[in-house]
Amino acid sequence: MKYTKHGRLRVADRGISEDMILKAVAEPTFSFYDLSSGATAVFKKLDGKHLLVLYSREEDEIRIITTFITSSAEELIDRKLKGNVWVKIK
Repeated sequence: MKYTKHGRLRVADRGISEDMILKAVAEPTFSFYDLSSGATAVFKKLDGKHLLVLYSREEDEIRIITTFITSSAEELIDRKLKGNVWVKIK
């Protein structure tokens, strides 16, 4: 797994483990395709909140762009879908 500079900073700042990221990517609760960047956005439910991981694929590796934990996943998803930024994958 690789990280963008921003992604590495956000993982460290927010205390999100690589294991959490891998679980979200492998078994997302929801997943979306970002039409503006070509990245994939996945959400994994965590104790009433959601972990968001935005990543892209580079050959056989994933590159983490950003990640954060949110209690307002539904609002974020709704805004991105209504703005035609994301399309639902799962």
